[in-house]
Amino acid sequence: MFPRDHWYAIVDSRELRRGKVIGARRLGVDLAIWRDEAGQVHATADRCPHRGASLSLGRVRGGCVECPFHGFRFDGAGRCVAAPCNGDEAPRHLDVQAQVLREAHEFVWLWWGEPRASYPELPWFPELDAAYVHAGLMAIEAPIDWMRAVENQLDWAHLPFVHRTTIGVGVAPAMEVGAAVEGDRLDTWQANRVRPDGTPELKISLVFPNIWINPFGGRWQTGMIAFVPIEAGRSRLYVRTYQRRLGIPGLAGLVSRVMNQFNKIILGQDIRVVRSQPQAPTHELKDERLVQSDLAIALFRKELRRRLSQAVSG
Repeated sequence: MFPRDHWYAIVDSRELRRGKVIGARRLGVDLAIWRDEAGQVHATADRCPHRGASLSLGRVRGGCVECPFHGFRFDGAGRCVAAPCNGDEAPRHLDVQAQVLREAHEFVWLWWGEPRASYPELPWFPELDAAYVHAGLMAIEAPIDWMRAVENQLDWAHLPFVHRTTIGVGVAPAMEVGAAVEGDRLDTWQANRVRPDGTPELKISLVFPNIWINPFGGRWQTGMIAFVPIEAGRSRLYVRTYQRRLGIPGLAGLVSRVMNQFNKIILGQDIRVVRSQPQAPTHELKDERLVQSDLAIALFRKELRRRLSQAVSG
């Protein structure tokens, strides 16, 4: 269900306060995630190997997460470094599985794959450089599989129906869709809506596996979503509006905050319909008949099958 050997955005950086631990289920795994006193992020399985208590109920001490039950401590590599009931000895059989994390673009990223000597660069959009800001943490959880959530944002034809009172006003139902995959990026556009020079009026993009942008405001404003798999059939969506920095201090952040509220309405319209679909992994579906306007969705499914089969064969 989740292509391996990829970086996944899993939490917004602002959800992790220094010296605190949180529990989060991601990609079907329960994790204890914490930011140590120096500001570094770590994650292990959220289960103490001693008696099975949840580590996320514990606290951070000396850069480690401490189990709330018996005070066993685990460092960011998952090594048990303290077992108070054992005196000075920390038995090696009490080590816990740790995750490889990175932090960038105000997200924490998890490597979903086997550890390696070196890792690929984190996925991101070069368009969203330091000239843009965003404001506020906006996260929505829904009983929607992450694949369905992604596909909904690649779907042009739903706009005049699902969003007939908002962003779909004036969108003609009849359309031709273009789409292409290059490397880790899938771009899609309405082929019947182009500028005089032949370029698309609007192009939306997915970078595999789980981040998406919609530059609906041209060079001034871009919508962005990280589709975070909690488990099969449930996702957490981190929604941002990136606003180009403006001359008045704080104005760009205010505009971004206002747009976030509008995004809540849009996503509410989406979730109402998408949650009614079967929430099985979509790359294996045999009973949906796609049409031309589903080209981007068809390419997404094809690319998912390729990446998942690579993981199996590898």
